[in-house]
Parts: sequence; C-alpha cells; structure tokens
Amino acid sequence: MKTTINSYFGYFLFCFSSIFFLFNPAKFPSDDGFFYPQIAFNIVQGRGSYFNDLYLTNGYHPLWMICCVIAEFINPFAKQNVVYILWAFQVIFVLLSFKKLEVFFRDNLIGKILGFSCISILFFSLGTLYLIEAHLNLLCFCLLLWFLARQKSNDWVFGLLFSLVFLSRLDNIFLLAFLGLYYLVQRKWDYRVFLKSGIIILLIVGTYLLSNFYWFGSFVPISGRIKSSFPHLQPNLSLSIISKFFLAINIIAILFLIFIKNTKYHSLKFFFALGSLFQILYNIGFQSQIGQWYYVAQILVLILLIGDLILLLIKSRNSNYFVYPILISGILISCLIGYFKMSSNFSIQFTLLDKKSEISDKKQDEVKVFAEELKSTLPRNSRIFTYDFPGKLAFYSDLNIIPADGLVANKTFFNEISTLKFDQFLKKNNINYINLPSAFIADDDYSFIGIFVKVRKGKPTYFIKNSMTKEKLDSLDLKNYSITKSYKNPIKTWQKEYDSITIFQLKH
Repeated sequence: MKTTINSYFGYFLFCFSSIFFLFNPAKFPSDDGFFYPQIAFNIVQGRGSYFNDLYLTNGYHPLWMICCVIAEFINPFAKQNVVYILWAFQVIFVLLSFKKLEVFFRDNLIGKILGFSCISILFFSLGTLYLIEAHLNLLCFCLLLWFLARQKSNDWVFGLLFSLVFLSRLDNIFLLAFLGLYYLVQRKWDYRVFLKSGIIILLIVGTYLLSNFYWFGSFVPISGRIKSSFPHLQPNLSLSIISKFFLAINIIAILFLIFIKNTKYHSLKFFFALGSLFQILYNIGFQSQIGQWYYVAQILVLILLIGDLILLLIKSRNSNYFVYPILISGILISCLIGYFKMSSNFSIQFTLLDKKSEISDKKQDEVKVFAEELKSTLPRNSRIFTYDFPGKLAFYSDLNIIPADGLVANKTFFNEISTLKFDQFLKKNNINYINLPSAFIADDDYSFIGIFVKVRKGKPTYFIKNSMTKEKLDSLDLKNYSITKSYKNPIKTWQKEYDSITIFQLKH
C-alpha cells in the first residue's frame, strides 16, 4: 500500500475528482480565473497584454500568466477550449506538489492520506481555484519547503525558488521573509547567501518590478493597488467563514508547535506558520475582495498540522487497518462535492449555510449562458462597461468588456474616469453599452467595487466609483440611455440583493 500511495498513480487517486471540471468547466472557477486565459489569448494573437482592446494591463500574477500563454500557444482548438489544457497543467502541479510534500509524511501514511484528501477537496472540488494561480502557488511553496526540509545549501537554487514563490503570488513576501530568515539561520548567516541568492532574486524579481514601474508607474500591479488599502486598515473589517477558519487553524498550528517540540522539521514548520499568520492578518486587515486563492499558504499549514496531529494521536501499530477506509472515504467525499459543483448551485457559504438559499439543480453556468446570448445579440467587437463578472463575460462572449473595477486596466482608465463626465468617457472610448444590476429587492445603498447604487422608492440611482481612490464620481442620467434588454440575475446565488441585470445603450 505504501508503494502505491508513493507513486504518481497513487497520487492521481487524490486528483480523480478533478474530472468533473471537464464536463462543465464554467461552473468551477471564480470569475477572476477567466482574466488569465482572456489576456493570454490576446498576447498570443499579437495584441499585447490586454484584457480588452483599450488598456494595456499588468493586473495579474506573472508566473501563472506565463503558463497560460504557453497553454494558449499550444492550443490547437477554439479559444474556449484552452481551459482543458490549463486543467491538465493544474492537475500536474498538484501531482508534483504531492511528491514534494512526501518528505513531511514519512512513516505517516494516515496523515498523508488525510492531508492529500484535504488538498483534493479544496483545490479540485469545493473551492473556486481552477484557472487561477493557486495550484502553481502550491507547487512553488512545496518546492521551496522540500528544498529547506532536505537542508539543501545551494544559494543559487534558493534564490530561484524564492523568486518563483514571489512571482506565483506577490503577497507571499510575508512568508518569504520568514523562510528567508530560516535559511539564513541554517546557513549560519553566511554572507555568500546574500550575494548568490540576492543576484538571482534581483535578476528575476527586480526585472519584473522595474518593468511594472516603467510601463505602469508603480512596482505593484494595478489589481494589487486597487485591493490594498495599506497602510490604512479596511474601514469595515469583516471576516468571512473561510477567513475565520484559516485564521483559527493558523493560530492552533503555532500554539501546537510552541508546546509540542518533537515534531519533524519543527523549526521550518514554525517559521512557515508565522509567515502564514502575518500574510492572513495583512489580507484581512488591508485587502478587499479576498478570494479562496489567497489561502494557499494557510492550506499548507493545515496539511502539515494534520500530519503532526496524526503522529501524535495514532501510535498503534495496527493503525494501517484504517488506511483503506480513510483513502476511499476521502476520494468519495471529494468526488461527491465535485459532482454537486458540476450539476448544482452548491456553495458552503452561499447555499448550504445560507437560510435564504437552497441547493438546486443548475446544469449550466448562467453567466456563460448570458455571455453567449450577448455574443449573438450585440455587434461584433462591441465594448461593454460592466459592473461585475467581466472575466466570464469576456471569455465566453468575445466582446470587449470594460470592467468597472479597473482590476485589468491601467492609469489611463482611472485618469479618464475621474476627469471626464461618464457619458464623455463612454463616447471618447466608443463604449456603447453598459451592464448594470437592476430590480433591487429593497430600498438601500449598494456598493460594488466600481459602482455605487442608491435605491429609493424602488428607483435606482447609479454612481460611478474610482476603485483606486474609493471616491464616488459622476451619477448616470438614464435619460441618455435606452434599454437594450434585461436578464435574470446570473449571479443571484452570490449577490441576492437584486433580481435582474440590464444592458443599456448610450444614445448618440
């Protein structure tokens, strides 16, 4: 049994639930995941790093974008079929991650099965991590942790792995600070670490940051600047279920390592858990719109904690009798959740735990259906300003989608939207259509990243927002627009405050 679990065939058993993605790929990823293949398509087509045909952008994590460009380059089929190649990449990344995590689970078969089952559930079934950088981020972390656990002392390789972890997700800098400190301690503060590793880091990371500054006027990508309020705390701190869960896990792991000192790789795990805690506290305090892909490091803390707890609690030589039941249960649970995600509106936070919602059959992704209907309705290459879900809308409609949140725009977008009347902004850029929420269920104020809606006596008033400064800008005079068509709210599962969305056309 050990030989089977240690083989790639054994690891693939934990990835089996990923097959449900292949039957309904639009149902699993978050909307942000579709930014990557959309931009990669434009890059391969020779149009440059553009989400639409207006704004050059750096609103993405660069290492995963390189993978997406490679996938699009080798894609022999239609644009939308690149998701299957990206799926294969992500499954391979997880398989390789399992192999590198093996070092932490020697003589701990049950801990390994439970830990790998958790990765399978979170990365393939339950979460919204497909098409986003999470699987690559996981692999980069596992490579660096494996390198440090094996007590390698190649400073050049450390610099390379450090750079890969950073480029896979930029807020990993918190963990890298602690892991870098751990490596320096292990190398007894050898000055050559700074010279050799520093050269590699400056060449790779420095080049990326300087290119951002040259092309976009800031070292940080546009999406990071929009979502981060640092050094000011978020005005309304609220912890989601997933934030509370992983924050608690991180604190438990640190306390466990403080009191239980005879665990394998104790110092490495402790430094990693401290870095993970700093990362999650930063994201909770200073980041808005946190997604599940923010918690890759915390998932690894959970996996390592599970391994340590199993070694502490299960000391019986007969414990291997539990191996098959635990393995089969883990695979079945992961597959069952994957099936629900494929065929329904299943979500722990928004349907399972929400008393106002219920799980119901949904064979098709409604945003994809809406996007394909727009594609057949509006003129080719139309530009549409949209309040939300721009990723899927652009990827499945092939239209030029202008996100109100500006996450894949540049400073030109923010300069124009702040200095021009909104109608002038639309006319200047030949944007003929806008997509807005409508049919709100109650009089209230509703704030989205890029727009603000004030509903009084059932009548909405729309305001444009500068998502960078959070400033409320021009209001829309709907007399200047005609209604093209209204549709049922395709993201009602997640945004229950309104029943429909409406496409408006600017009158000329």
